[in-house]
Amino acid sequence: MKYWFLTIIFLSLAISTATGQHIGWLSDTVNLRILVSFFSQASLSGLNEKDYAYKTVQQLTSGIKIDDTASIDKELTNAAISYFSDIVYGNQEVRVPYNGINYYPACLNIRDSILTAMAEDQFATLPARLEPHNVMYMELKEKIAVLENRKKFIFSPVTSDKLDTTNHPLIEKLFQLGITDTPDYTIHEDTLRNKLRLAQGMFEMLEDGTLRPGILEELNISVEKRLYELKHALNTWRWLDCIQQEQPVIIVNIPAANLFYICKDSVLFYTRCIVGKAATPSIPLASSVHEVILFPYWNVPRSIAVNELLPAIQSAPLDYLDYGNYQVLDKAGKVLDPSTIKWQQLNSRNFPYTLRQLFGCDNSLGIIKLNFFSPYSTYLHDTPNKSYFMFNSRYFSHGCIRVEDVDSLAEMLEPALHPFLANAATKVCDLASDSGQLIFPLKHKIPLFILYEVAWPDGKGKICFYDDVYNKIKL
Repeated sequence: MKYWFLTIIFLSLAISTATGQHIGWLSDTVNLRILVSFFSQASLSGLNEKDYAYKTVQQLTSGIKIDDTASIDKELTNAAISYFSDIVYGNQEVRVPYNGINYYPACLNIRDSILTAMAEDQFATLPARLEPHNVMYMELKEKIAVLENRKKFIFSPVTSDKLDTTNHPLIEKLFQLGITDTPDYTIHEDTLRNKLRLAQGMFEMLEDGTLRPGILEELNISVEKRLYELKHALNTWRWLDCIQQEQPVIIVNIPAANLFYICKDSVLFYTRCIVGKAATPSIPLASSVHEVILFPYWNVPRSIAVNELLPAIQSAPLDYLDYGNYQVLDKAGKVLDPSTIKWQQLNSRNFPYTLRQLFGCDNSLGIIKLNFFSPYSTYLHDTPNKSYFMFNSRYFSHGCIRVEDVDSLAEMLEPALHPFLANAATKVCDLASDSGQLIFPLKHKIPLFILYEVAWPDGKGKICFYDDVYNKIKL
């Protein structure tokens, strides 16, 4: 009898909604109360309660009499759908200026999910059941809850470099950031130093337990800005959830200069990257990797050719081109004899050539390039200069993404690469000169997202705050 009753409720709700009618919230006080509590606690979920019928909810909670119940029920229904859409897909905003795969998450029927939960008396648990469940998302959400609960405390800026119990602003800030459980002004100095090291790790700084200007600057960034960064990242993980539940996805984050290869909430691969410096930034995008190139040519971008290489070439044209293993091509793609070119007459306005670096281990792209379409002429690639990966702030490129362990990633995407990459490094270089450029089209394209998130997990899944290297976060 119980199941027949639930079925009747569900069908009546479904029919009324399908015919354009609303859910009767005002006549269902239990679920109305639950819905209002969802809205009022929206900030803990990285959302804004004012986005969800805020004035109407204020009227209802203050006891003001409602005459037009139909319009209120309709408004609450729309607000409920909007709220749960944000819980599942993230709040609506443009996350990438170029969306080459036309990705818009839509893996759930939000309206039906609400109706089913209400019919089964499970509405109170609906957010927890619908939201993403990967560890990094949960870490972000927990961090938001801590900062939301502690943002009400007003503390003085940290200005002193003393690491002792007299530095109350430091102790208070460590508490506000969730590094300590209480603002303990009797904390032992060694314990305080260890807590400071945790804060330095949170900001990707040298964990030496010393109050330097850099850590003081990070500590004094407002909790409101930190919450904005955390909430933005949380909603981005929501936005990504549908596609990563369906297939493997590559995610590069520019401020973190790292790369995750994930599928169904599992991290399949992680590595560090080098991204564009502020003057030549990497640009967020959504695309798909369609091929792996082994021993790639490098067609030098015109801006690099005329602004950086040309002045050096003009000092010793043949020696420079030979040492760098460069070819000179005309507009038709024909290889030219560089000795026939009047290099001293060339400049940024007069340069009708393309420079191409031949394949090999000294190629600027290294031995591997992951190709994807982009209007910005960017790609993921290897590099012969591995030392830059040792830096915490890895913003050195002209816009492309250099990937530290790109050979491992490439093999995961295309196992046919293994016979080539299994050789010792010297033999791989010999293979380059013997075989030349090899192209491996992927049977299944891999979605790629290049993002800009200041709050982001590191390789261990710990949430860190990275440099806003392009100064994009405006509050």
